[in-house]
Amino acid sequence: MIAGAGVGIDTEALALSEVLGDPVRHAACESALAEVARKQGRFDEAFLLLDRAAKGFEGLGDEAGVGKVLHLTGTVAAQRGDYPKALTNYEASLAIRERLDDKASMGSLLSNLGVIAEYQGDYAGSRAFHERALALRTDIGDRWAIAVSMTNLGMIAVLQKRFDEARDWFQRSMLLNREVGDTWMVAICHNNLGNATRGLGEFDEAREHYADSLRAYRDYDDRWAMAFLLEDIGVLAALSGDSATAFELMGTADALRDAIGTPRAPTLEQELQSQLDAAANDLADEERVALRARGRSLDLAAGVALALELCERPSAFE
Repeated sequence: MIAGAGVGIDTEALALSEVLGDPVRHAACESALAEVARKQGRFDEAFLLLDRAAKGFEGLGDEAGVGKVLHLTGTVAAQRGDYPKALTNYEASLAIRERLDDKASMGSLLSNLGVIAEYQGDYAGSRAFHERALALRTDIGDRWAIAVSMTNLGMIAVLQKRFDEARDWFQRSMLLNREVGDTWMVAICHNNLGNATRGLGEFDEAREHYADSLRAYRDYDDRWAMAFLLEDIGVLAALSGDSATAFELMGTADALRDAIGTPRAPTLEQELQSQLDAAANDLADEERVALRARGRSLDLAAGVALALELCERPSAFE
């Protein structure tokens, strides 16, 4: 796994910093390991590493390091559904970054605050945060960060049912991510383009984007992102008449979220339920429950295989 290789490098660096008695690099390595743990859904481990890193940076009087740890802690909290904790940490980190005039980090934090606003259903507020982040990032000329803001603005456009606008944002983001060589963000763009084209009723194009994203998330072992993708493909299955697969994939996503401890935001839960109810009225309630339970019983590899088979099925949406 690509992520696994990163773990080995960061662990070796941590051990070397201990041998050399270098507390700055030691705290930095713990932060890096926490980020890997976060992406793999090992949130308890991430919190422990971040707590140790915070103490290290605080003891050194390293305000930039403290700001980084607060930022990462906010992101782990957000992924666990603890939005008040996420907001507190993001705002504390933003205050530090503003004192340091760290515009790149300020852009990242505004972006994250936009995500929290999205999770809380404040789409107009979320858009405003992302627009501020995009302006900062454009000012400093960070193409990778500009692409992130474009992706976030596209996601808000999807939620507001402005699918043409969303597709435009995602296509521009993908172009920039390919230019800077960020394959993980390209995978996210495929996922998001799948959502935009699904909203436009272009199901064949949507399944191609979803399949590309599935393969990448699987290779990166990004279980947090995979949960969202399985749900997105489940909605596509329901909309295209395959209600049974839709509920099985939702069940697999349920189990994955339980395993890594990342609940759905209430707004996402409502949106998914609404789309499933509207598209899968051919199933009785007991059938839905049974199918979702069957999906829960699948291991992740089997769930991904089911999703990929649906996306690659030649006549799936004919």
